[in-house]
This record gives sequence, C-alpha cells and structure tokens, in this order.
Amino acid sequence: MKRALNSSLILVLVLLAGPPAAARQASDQERVAKNKETILSRLKREKVEYRGVGSGLRFKSEWVDKVVRDYAHQKLVLAAELSAGEKYALNNRWIFKDMKVTFQELFNLGPEDDEKLLPLSYGDELLNMMPGYALEGMTILGKGGEVKGPYKRSAALSGPSLAAANGANPDLLLLRATTLIFPLYVNKEGKERIALGLARDAYTVKWKDIKNRVVDDMSEATYADKLSLLRDYITVEEFKELH
Repeated sequence: MKRALNSSLILVLVLLAGPPAAARQASDQERVAKNKETILSRLKREKVEYRGVGSGLRFKSEWVDKVVRDYAHQKLVLAAELSAGEKYALNNRWIFKDMKVTFQELFNLGPEDDEKLLPLSYGDELLNMMPGYALEGMTILGKGGEVKGPYKRSAALSGPSLAAANGANPDLLLLRATTLIFPLYVNKEGKERIALGLARDAYTVKWKDIKNRVVDDMSEATYADKLSLLRDYITVEEFKELH
C-alpha cells in the first residue's frame, strides 16, 4: 500500500513538473522555427531595384527599406494572431525566442548580386534591428564602393544627440524615431566616424560579405546588449566629434 502511494505521489510530481528541460527546449525550437518560416513565407518582396554603376552598383535604399518594413509588419501581425484568444498578449521575446534570421533569408537575393552593395539604410529599422556583431570584421564602404574604414562599434542617438543629427540631416525628421543606432568606423586618419550621410545609401557593405550574417537576433544576450547600447547613447559633444 505504501509503495503504491509513493508511486502515485511520484507520478503526480512528474506531471506537475511538466516535460523534461530537453523536451521543452526542443518544443520551443520547433515552435520558433515554425514562426520564422511563417514570417518569411509571408514577405511580399518586390523585384529588386538598383542604383549606381560599376563598383557603385547597389540595391536601392527604398527597396531595402520596403523589405525591412514588411518583415517588421509580418512579425507584429503573427504575434497578434498568436495572442488572439489568449487572456494576455504573448510576449514577442517568447514568440521568437532565440530566433535568428540572416540577411539572405530576409532579402532572398541570387548569386548574381554577390558583388553589389547593400546600403546601411537608416530608413526603416534595418540598423536598429541588426545585432552589433553583424558588422564585426567588415569594411564600411561609400555608395561608390570606396573604402571608408573598418567597422569599430555601434552607437545610439537619442534625445539631444538625435536632435543634433536632425539638424545635420533633416531627412531624419521624417522617421519620427526616438532612438537610432548607427555603425562607427575608423577612417584613414585613425579617427572614429559615424556612418551617417545625407543619403540613406551613403554608406554600404559588400553584399557577399554580409549575406550569411545575422540581421535579426532575438536571443536574450543580444537584447541585453542592445538595451545597454540604448541606455548609453552618445552625447551631443560626442556626436559632433564623430560626424
């Protein structure tokens, strides 16, 4: 009798504990993989458009912005769909837990585009979405393919520093953003410079060098790094030195 009671108690405890951690992890991975597949399958990518000639042949920043905008839109829609009928809205950090999407998965370009340039456009969330490590070890180029310098780090503009950037580039006002993240590179004189020009395609990278890197990383570690970046946004004085 005692043995039967002990067995029953163990069974109850097992049921209350839920599936093993390994099983839960596998289940999470399958769920997130399905969500990622759903988003990518819903993207309405228009035919790729180009600007420039020769070594400066690049994807139009407007086309890049449209793809990024649609991706962000589809993430929001899917999150809303999955939350429908739930007592509380599901957290995006849970829906897309540890999801990673590469540039190639997002833009879906062919090998014929390998030598073209990808604009580091500040138009629609591309730079804010990219993890800091996406550009590590890469060379920042101009819109004509000219070398600007190696990528150093990323920095956030917010409040007074964003207002200063708006004064230097009125086009930023159209975005109505409260915070923007930009890459910093080291120029030929060894000085840090911010990759912010009057045109959205003023700064670029070679597509073949970045296409297999991650453009959207939903892991907790990357999220924490981004929060740290936003918290320690640069001052007006720092912006003036970098611009």
